Amino acid sequence: MSHKEHALEQVSSQESLGVFKLAMVWAGFPFILAITITGSVFATSSDLYTATAAIIVGSLLMFFYIGLLGEIGWKERRSFSQIAQRIFGDFGYVLIAGLLSTLVLGWFTINTAMPAEILAASFHIPYWLVAIVLGIIFVAVTARGIIGMNMISNLSVPLFGALIFVAFATLMGHTGGVSGDGLASVGNHTLTFQEILAGVLASFADSGTLAPDFNRWATDRKASWLSVFAAFPLGFGFAMLAGVAFTAVLAMHGIRFDDPFQTANPVGYLIGLGGIFTVFAVVVAAVNQGSNATHCLYNSILGFSKLSGQHYVRTTLVVGTIGVIIAVTGVWAFLLDWLKIIGVLVPPIGAVVILAYFSGYYTKLGEKAAVGFTLAPWLSLASGWIFGLIVNFTSLARYLPVPIASFVISAIAMGFLVKAAKQSTPPSKIVLDEE
Repeated sequence: MSHKEHALEQVSSQESLGVFKLAMVWAGFPFILAITITGSVFATSSDLYTATAAIIVGSLLMFFYIGLLGEIGWKERRSFSQIAQRIFGDFGYVLIAGLLSTLVLGWFTINTAMPAEILAASFHIPYWLVAIVLGIIFVAVTARGIIGMNMISNLSVPLFGALIFVAFATLMGHTGGVSGDGLASVGNHTLTFQEILAGVLASFADSGTLAPDFNRWATDRKASWLSVFAAFPLGFGFAMLAGVAFTAVLAMHGIRFDDPFQTANPVGYLIGLGGIFTVFAVVVAAVNQGSNATHCLYNSILGFSKLSGQHYVRTTLVVGTIGVIIAVTGVWAFLLDWLKIIGVLVPPIGAVVILAYFSGYYTKLGEKAAVGFTLAPWLSLASGWIFGLIVNFTSLARYLPVPIASFVISAIAMGFLVKAAKQSTPPSKIVLDEE
């Protein structure tokens, strides 16, 4: 197979992936243990019904958000970074592509470290050794490009589905008594519906915004939207709701449910049973989190390859090595708090890209990127970022989801600026900050 991933140019129509292959690529991205654990955390931080409602609403909102960005990728057959260059300027896009590429590289290190810790603890192997081995495997898969993403997703999706089934089946067969009273004890009502919804949206905002990286391979619009649907709401929603359901069933059986990062998740529960359950659980965890790790690294590589002008595989080896080193040293643990900025910074980027493209701003710029920064997109970004920060650091966050707030303000600002430019400039001379 050719390793040409078209980081610097368009994907040809002859290289398109069928809807099933692309859908599996997408499904293998969010259908993971980390999302299931997140669902459990939401349930214990609010209550079962609030968490369920927020997850359903958030999954549907992500479908439309990612679907629109994916359609842009399909129409242009370009990666996110290529598209961003024509919207944010040939210097401005460096900041945008660099930010998102760095964020998803952070997720690669985290999703390499998580299964490494599980394997190391379960089989008493040095963590650093497991992290290196897994990291090398994940980098090798990523080097295969979009085909590698399909390969690991084909393994991860059915394996994780089987693991969830086995975990629920064994739990339902627990010899302890079943009591509906346990359900009432789930949730401390710390977080509101709006805060849970913000968490749902932020959990995949960065990778979702990079949807063109995958959907540029779609054969047509139908394939583009169906492939996204396989992940949002299906894979993402099912994985997260499984966490809520697992928390509920644990509570019904009188088993501790408030430690989702330890035993109160399908993998942790099966590891606790020992024997063949432990082997099955840790193998699935490694493949499953590896699927997300490789997808994140793929997004990161495309961005850095475009920024550096280097070959995809060469960039994979360099950036992948950096990610593995971060995972091995344990520095990745410090990224968790830093990644909380996603809900504020990333949705406005998606809003500007969507409005710029569907308003005609992108077309008017032509094939050549604007020099330096483009005024309208950056003013729109600034408005969304400022408002998002205000909401995030005030009591408004309890009533207004931060990702939605920052997205809407940037979208309104971009729409207003594009409309104002069109009204003040004759149609034949509209360039919208191209100079």
